[in-house]
Amino acid sequence: MNVRTILVPTDASRDADCALSAAVDLAKLSRARIVVLHAYNVDSRAAPSALGTYTLPQSLCDELHSRATDLVQKAVHEVVAQGVEASGLTVSAPAASAIVEEAERLPADLIVMGTTGRTDLAHVLLGSVAEWVIKTAQCPVMTVSARTA
Repeated sequence: MNVRTILVPTDASRDADCALSAAVDLAKLSRARIVVLHAYNVDSRAAPSALGTYTLPQSLCDELHSRATDLVQKAVHEVVAQGVEASGLTVSAPAASAIVEEAERLPADLIVMGTTGRTDLAHVLLGSVAEWVIKTAQCPVMTVSARTA
């Protein structure tokens, strides 16, 4: 398998940090580049609620985007400091679909991601981002858990 581009989604969890570390090790071995992705799902359009419709203030959306960008840039800086070429992406979209779409767009040869996600009832009702990515991605997916790292 010739790996040139590794997509690493991050949510700043311990599992995501371990996944990034594993991706750096793989990138060094294969001389691949890493693309760090953070997807956050915020919609500033009017949405219905029990009390009527509401709209998130643009300033809040801008702040969320700024924090997401800072998170990605910090991760990119850490990767580059280890001698691996890296870039970052910040996307306002549901995580699972954003990961698969960006992997196809790049194109990524491999996705390396943490397994942290929903737990208990939320997992049963909504599923896991990692599970969805594994089922739908066109490239291989490697999952990393902090428990096994």
